[in-house]
Amino acid sequence: DQHTKREMLERSLEIKEKHYGPEHLEVATTLHNLANAHGDLGDPHTKREMLQRALEVLEKHYGPDHFVVARTLHNLATAHGDLGDQHTMLEMLLRALKIHEKHYGHEHVEVAITLTNLAIVHASLGDLHTAREMLQRSLKIGEKHYGPENFQVAVTL
Repeated sequence: DQHTKREMLERSLEIKEKHYGPEHLEVATTLHNLANAHGDLGDPHTKREMLQRALEVLEKHYGPDHFVVARTLHNLATAHGDLGDQHTMLEMLLRALKIHEKHYGHEHVEVAITLTNLAIVHASLGDLHTAREMLQRSLKIGEKHYGPENFQVAVTL
């Protein structure tokens, strides 16, 4: 069950922090998993806190513009969105988008996913024009990557 999962991850985190120190990649991975467990249990504040800690470790290890950092930024953005902080969510997704574009290029599926999430945030903030532009760009990437009749394309539509 989710409570047992969280308890095991908390124990694992404690052990890894003692063994490796608080700024090790193993600790960041466990923090990320623990954040997801807290999110699954309906604790978005702790989820955000754990993801923030993981992000700090990853940035120290990889630098601020690494694609692994972008994944955590994306998840942290979602945590902020779950807490109603759409503006911080937007900032983090924009940063993740820049990293994805730099690492993968402008027409990669990771870029499309981030564009779709950005479109949702822009729409929630009332910027329907930008939301539409991002969805159109995401759709174009999706059609190129999956084909025009694929389920993933339908999701964007």
